[in-house]
This record gives sequence, structure tokens and C-alpha cells, in this order.
Amino acid sequence: MISTIHDATIVNTGRKDRKISMEIKKSYRLVQYNKFMKGIDRADQYLCYYLFLSKTVKWSKKVVWYLLNCALFNVYRTLNTKRKAKYKNFLQEVGRSWISEVQNRSESSSDELQLPEKPTTSKGPKQDLPDRLSGDFRIHKLEKIVASGEG
Repeated sequence: MISTIHDATIVNTGRKDRKISMEIKKSYRLVQYNKFMKGIDRADQYLCYYLFLSKTVKWSKKVVWYLLNCALFNVYRTLNTKRKAKYKNFLQEVGRSWISEVQNRSESSSDELQLPEKPTTSKGPKQDLPDRLSGDFRIHKLEKIVASGEG
């Protein structure tokens, strides 16, 4: 373990090895790491149990999914101070609430008869000739394109 903050001192951990009854000694930097990284290690442990990354080539999507997972875990930790609810149950409840929200939106939009108007832009669509895409591909023929100056 390399550290720019700590030196190479060895400290007693206060525990004894069961087999040889000697006190266990560790590097000070390792003791400090274990002391302050328990929360992060626990969070990573929970996140790997219920990881919902989708298979994708784009790294940006993986980062978004990971950050969403971290945010959900942080909400779980703040709401679940007495450790009564399991993380899996919390994720299932969040999923159910998202699904019901989408269903409520789709039901309310299907009840409305009029769709909202699309905003108009200054550039209009280009007009195609009416028979350009007639759908009958048998009438299309290859034509040789002759450059100017060629016979």
C-alpha cells in the first residue's frame, strides 16, 4: 500500500492471533484506511448485490446507471436509520412507484382527446415531389450519369 500522507510505522491492533497468541501488528496506513473506509466498502457491497447496469458499449450510460444506483442507496441509508427495511425491498418499492407513475401518466394522456401542439420552427420541412416516393420500385431504372464534356 502506497501513501504520501503516512510513514512506514507499524502499530499494534489490540488483537491477538488465536493460533500463536501473539499481538497482531499492522501498518499505520492500513489501520487508518480500515478505520475510515468502512462506509464506502459497505456501500460498494450493497451496490454489487443489486446492480442494475444494462449491457451497453457506451461508458456514459454505465456511469449514469452507477450514479443512479449510488443515489438510491444514499436515499435508502438516510430513510432507513433504524435498519428495519431491507435494501432489496426498498429497490422493489421504488420500482413499483416508478411503474405506477408511468401508468398514471399514460392513463391521463389517453383520456385527453387533443394532443398538445408542436412548436413551430422558422425552418419548414423541405417539400418532396408527390410522386418521388411512389412505392412502386419496379418503375425505377438505372441511368448513366454523364459528366459534362464526355461523349
